[in-house]
Amino acid sequence: MTSPFSTGATPQRARPYALIVIVFIVIEATGIFEQLMVYVALPTLERVLDIDIAAVSWTITVFLLVGAGTVALVGRLGDVYGRRRMLVILLVLSIAGSAVSAALGSYEGILIGRALQGTSAAVFPLLVGIAREAVPAPRVPVLVSLTTGTALIAGSLGALLAGVLLGLGQWRLIFVASGILSIVALLLTIFILPRSVVAPREKTRLDVVGAVLLAPAVAAVLFGIDTGSGAGWRSPLAVGLIVLGVVLIAVWIVVELRITSPMFDLRIFRDPALTMTLVATALIGLGVFAAGSLLNPILMQSPTSLPVGLGLTPTVAALYGLIVGAVGFVLSPVAGRIAARRGAKVTLSIGVVLAIVGFIGFAIGVHNLPVAILATVFTGVGSAFILAGLPNLIVEVVPPHNTGEAVGIIYGVGRTLFEAVGTALVGLLLASSVVPQTTAPTRAAWNIVIVFIVVASAIALIIALLIRKAKPMDQRGEVVEAVAEVTQDPTTGPERNRGAATNRLGKPAVPGQ
Repeated sequence: MTSPFSTGATPQRARPYALIVIVFIVIEATGIFEQLMVYVALPTLERVLDIDIAAVSWTITVFLLVGAGTVALVGRLGDVYGRRRMLVILLVLSIAGSAVSAALGSYEGILIGRALQGTSAAVFPLLVGIAREAVPAPRVPVLVSLTTGTALIAGSLGALLAGVLLGLGQWRLIFVASGILSIVALLLTIFILPRSVVAPREKTRLDVVGAVLLAPAVAAVLFGIDTGSGAGWRSPLAVGLIVLGVVLIAVWIVVELRITSPMFDLRIFRDPALTMTLVATALIGLGVFAAGSLLNPILMQSPTSLPVGLGLTPTVAALYGLIVGAVGFVLSPVAGRIAARRGAKVTLSIGVVLAIVGFIGFAIGVHNLPVAILATVFTGVGSAFILAGLPNLIVEVVPPHNTGEAVGIIYGVGRTLFEAVGTALVGLLLASSVVPQTTAPTRAAWNIVIVFIVVASAIALIIALLIRKAKPMDQRGEVVEAVAEVTQDPTTGPERNRGAATNRLGKPAVPGQ
């Protein structure tokens, strides 16, 4: 009997597309729930563990730091050793994290558990790579779009589920629930997702420096930004951490470009299309992604007596958020079909335009509920298209065997770093002019932030439009690209990636786990 972990070149029976979609949605929803469930539980944990808000916030911080630090490395390891294998490892770590948090029940135990759960933030690059292994090229964009769209609605539903479980008086139940979800995701991964295909590796020295240097570098920058936002930007610790992180990133880049067999092949960024995608991601992270999480609660829940505010209760505001998330999820396949037929740059450009319109509506509807709701819908749908466009744009440009590292570096590390920087910048702009004796921003500060978002988004739109158009996935035939890459003659490979059936060392690629 064949083990679910067996490897080899035996052809695999194609899985039904609908079943693959369900597995992807469950895995992505599990990670989103693990990330956001603690936000709802902060007051409860603060009371039960008898700690202050600064201490309890580390249950969130440690998750984000581990996730941001490991996403690129995990994506690359998936390319090299098999994406399904790495996905299984991450889900096992998530299960262990849930068990540790629920069983120990102490502050220290929860921090350890949350650190283990933080690795689940690295599943997305693996899923994008698996999509190119599991379904024909024309179906990849919709599968990726449904996966990104899941994040829009899973966050709201996860917060609702966490609130219900906390309402039962047993805070450990949120970790039990996350553990159950991870177990279900693990079983689906093992028994439904196909074996991965990987390129063989020459027996060369492992690039230990490249493998371990990026994670602490990213973590240092993010922790420095987080420290500066709380303690002030003159804090020696904040400045020191940011400088240390930037220096480590610079060293990492130099090391990876100089050695023969790097852990991360940064030479892929010699392709202008990939570099421009990274720049567009950075600009969108600075503006749209960073501002959305800050501006929406201020607009919805601030009292109407302030310059900006609609006076909604948290429950009503959350309901509107759930509706917008549902709309974004429902329209995510549309974004994927546009990417498949017209190219992902078109999907990305549509998303940026919708987001710009939505944030202009934020400036107009500061006391007008219908306008504000319409603006929120525009920003939500725009975000859905952007989230679908970026990873699909990467897929169009890079060969299958570089998918994990490219998505990890651009969509994972790049987006996270610049979103953190953007959050800090938006916070500073909002605090630059406040209503006397409050922390609420004035209308002038609010409008400055809107201008900042629109300008950053407009530049991102220009860059997106300038990216050379790759062959749309609909025009690549009913071929599973990762499988074709390891079986075709490199001299007859597709024009888009001639020679992609070999790895960068010139060895033919072979199936693996």
